[in-house]
Amino acid sequence: MSQSPLMEVKNLRVWYNSYQGYAKVLDGVDLHIHRGEKIGLVGEAGCGKTTTMKALMHLLPERIARIPTGELFLEGQALGPLPEKERAALLRRRISMVFQEPASALDPVFTIGAHMVDVVRSAEAAKGVRLSKKECRDRAVEALAQVLIPDPARILTCYPNQLSGGMKQRVCIAMAVMARRDLLIADEPGTALDVTIQAQVYRLINRLHEEQGMSLILVSHSLGVARELTDRIYVMYAGTIVETAPTGELFANTLHPYTRGLLEAVPKLTGQRFSEGIYGYIPDYHNVPEGCRFCARCPQATERCQRARPAMKELSPGHFVACFLYGEESNA
Repeated sequence: MSQSPLMEVKNLRVWYNSYQGYAKVLDGVDLHIHRGEKIGLVGEAGCGKTTTMKALMHLLPERIARIPTGELFLEGQALGPLPEKERAALLRRRISMVFQEPASALDPVFTIGAHMVDVVRSAEAAKGVRLSKKECRDRAVEALAQVLIPDPARILTCYPNQLSGGMKQRVCIAMAVMARRDLLIADEPGTALDVTIQAQVYRLINRLHEEQGMSLILVSHSLGVARELTDRIYVMYAGTIVETAPTGELFANTLHPYTRGLLEAVPKLTGQRFSEGIYGYIPDYHNVPEGCRFCARCPQATERCQRARPAMKELSPGHFVACFLYGEESNA
């Protein structure tokens, strides 16, 4: 791995404007990824995982989303000073994203071929290369074959509604990898798919990562999926990173009460006991707690947790946790 991360984000905050005021969703998110690395971003639904990825890609709705703080770096280059259009164009040349709902990612009035030809043409035009329509279609056929879609030439003539959910997700993956970006963000790529197709999609993403050497950010609510596919995991709760560690270390030595709760919520195949889940709900982002956001649901919370937010503390190489159970520092 290179000394400088491929991508790094520091102190990212995202607020959404609403009739009730600002919903303060992300609160100081820090994460990084190196070339060739696979990281996971896990947490329950509504914790801010997709908002984090859309903020990195400059895909948040401008009229309602506000980013009060946040620094983004690509291989050590700060992107903040760049003009907005130049920054967005640079991100799209280096990063691809697979969205969690393939049906909404594809326009129903255009064929699969029209989608893919447009992607290839735009990617090559950014490099100053002009391809003919036949060359674009040939690249599209090659990309569909790479994601194991049978009869790719015929699929190019189909409309999205003529394909199954698994096929549409494979098309989205093909569109994301055909331009050969440095980083692939896969946002819940198994959503709305049955478990068999989910497994095929995850194996496909892992194989493409190995063949192309791209970095991967896998967004998931499943620690089990992240355990199988990633080198390092970030655990997110209510817009904050509460624990991060190499994957093996995280499962061997789980520290944060929220991470332990996620693991205990997984049903046991032995049938010895029912999973109890985690008590309570994610806090209202319009009225977030002053201290630790997990405080109201934590069985080990103290009065201090209500008053101050714990800082990230490194307890072993690469293993960080934000909890007063493991140190005295705080951001208060």
